[in-house]
Amino acid sequence: MDQRDSIILTPKNVQALRTLFNVAHRLHNVLGPSWVLVLETLAALDRTIHSPHASTQEVSASVSRLSRDTSGQYSDFHILSSLNSQLFESSALMNVAAVKSLLSALHQLSSQHISGNSQLSGQQIGSIAFSVERMTSILINNLHRVESIWDQIAAHHLELANCSNPQLRNMALDSLDHSICSVVGSEKFQGISSAPHPSKEYQLVEESETRSFEYAVLSPLVILYSSNKNIDVQMGALKILLHVLERHGEKLSYSWPSILHMLRAVADASEKDVISLGFQSVRVIMNEGLATIPVQCLDE
Repeated sequence: MDQRDSIILTPKNVQALRTLFNVAHRLHNVLGPSWVLVLETLAALDRTIHSPHASTQEVSASVSRLSRDTSGQYSDFHILSSLNSQLFESSALMNVAAVKSLLSALHQLSSQHISGNSQLSGQQIGSIAFSVERMTSILINNLHRVESIWDQIAAHHLELANCSNPQLRNMALDSLDHSICSVVGSEKFQGISSAPHPSKEYQLVEESETRSFEYAVLSPLVILYSSNKNIDVQMGALKILLHVLERHGEKLSYSWPSILHMLRAVADASEKDVISLGFQSVRVIMNEGLATIPVQCLDE
């Protein structure tokens, strides 16, 4: 649909959407692959809500968006937008299998618009943005069990960051920045790193799981810097690393070898901006992070 076309939601449309939200809330644990059908509808609703040419049937489509927002006559849009957000926020109450099904459906919705062609329509970009934003919302609302869903979220960000379309790459990097900093800064991450251990055997298992998870959270940055040849992606990965070190560097334990290896590689870069970003991270480490780096990492 052309973005300039008028879009009118009838009372039946609004009631159907309310029913869809109700079904999704009540049956979220059994929807499985059917989530993608729900999400296609919600992505279309999201585009409608943000369209300046949309209205409900009771109000003329010619009313400007500013008038719509200030008149209070568009309560249906506000209610539907709120229900749209609440559905993903309530993922915290779903079982893990349901959350994974929801993430898989978001990935499917986004991936069907990704191709080798860097030219994408506004509607395609909108559907991908919808998926990425909802993945981030799910992550933020499931930090208490983030280990179970991180791999799915990280994989899709890596897929987008490797696209030929620069807008998608920037979208992926911005979301990855928010996601990684949220995970590392969360109480769950702190709990993983510092929880007391009832026994030596339990401690060894816990340390192994902690090491694996911490590496999994930071590894997208290493992968993007080392394997992606786009300078904007390499710089994006370094910016995210800088943010992590500035905000939460003291919480890192097991990912230092990968971080230092990544920064050593920056020394071989030919782009001045890349080297400058890498140096900023080194400076943060020298000023604030040396005490937390394992001695064996410094000896390598």
